Amino acid sequence: MARGIEYDVWADGANLAMTMDQHLYSMVAPFAKRFEAEHGVRVAVKEGTCSVSQGLLVRKRVDMGGFCCPPAASDRLPGLRFHTLGVSALALIVHPDNPIDELTVEQARAIFAGRIRHWRDLPVPAGRNPLDRPIWPVSRLHCKQRPGHWRAILDHEDLFSPQMNEVGSIPAMIHEVASFPDAIGYEVLYDIERYVGSEGRVKVLRIDGMDPRDDAHLLAARYPFYRAHNIALWEDKALRKPLAQSFLDAFETDVTQVGDAFGVIPVGALRKAGWRFVGGELVGEPP
Repeated sequence: MARGIEYDVWADGANLAMTMDQHLYSMVAPFAKRFEAEHGVRVAVKEGTCSVSQGLLVRKRVDMGGFCCPPAASDRLPGLRFHTLGVSALALIVHPDNPIDELTVEQARAIFAGRIRHWRDLPVPAGRNPLDRPIWPVSRLHCKQRPGHWRAILDHEDLFSPQMNEVGSIPAMIHEVASFPDAIGYEVLYDIERYVGSEGRVKVLRIDGMDPRDDAHLLAARYPFYRAHNIALWEDKALRKPLAQSFLDAFETDVTQVGDAFGVIPVGALRKAGWRFVGGELVGEPP
């Protein structure tokens, strides 16, 4: 007989327990407080990563788990259902003093692969001098087994340049790019805005003439780099909790209203633009 969810100490006394990746946590935590007040329940929310969510779901310690990217095959546990909340543009960033304002998709991939190694080999706007430095690509190769995110740039870690500097956190990515004129990296827009003050300033690049801050490009699936946010919850009879579904339904409505402040294009806009879903999970871009 399957056992039910058994909360860890951090969720003792809660009616609902969940873990969220860093981006979703920023959205879920304040919403959970409002949900508690409106429904007279206690919601325990733990900040973590996709791997933390996956581990707690495997151990059946939470009712819901948040992921910053689409699930890997190993995330699809029996009785678990994934639901997409929206997508966020992944922006390429450089030091503010870099004369480059934009790259093509091919140039971006060639830089991170090490095929373009010097800034002088890239065109600059008229009236500006090329940066006479080797390119220093900075990467954060999180969630290696999951699709999307940085894998839209290069699909496997082995494809990245041997000269790449790998960092382990979002603040470290912003700090490295803000500190070195020859660096180039990437992050979602919300995290760039969240850390740019404390870690330094960076410049967001256009890709093939498209500014990642303009949602129209990503909605039309023209902008190529993005991250899909997902929440998993149990549908197995022994594990599911109606309160979890109620929370998800209410939170999806909240994302529609506040998603822009967190750099998230919500599901409703994606469906209207023709993105493909199976149930509540995003499975493809518009045809």
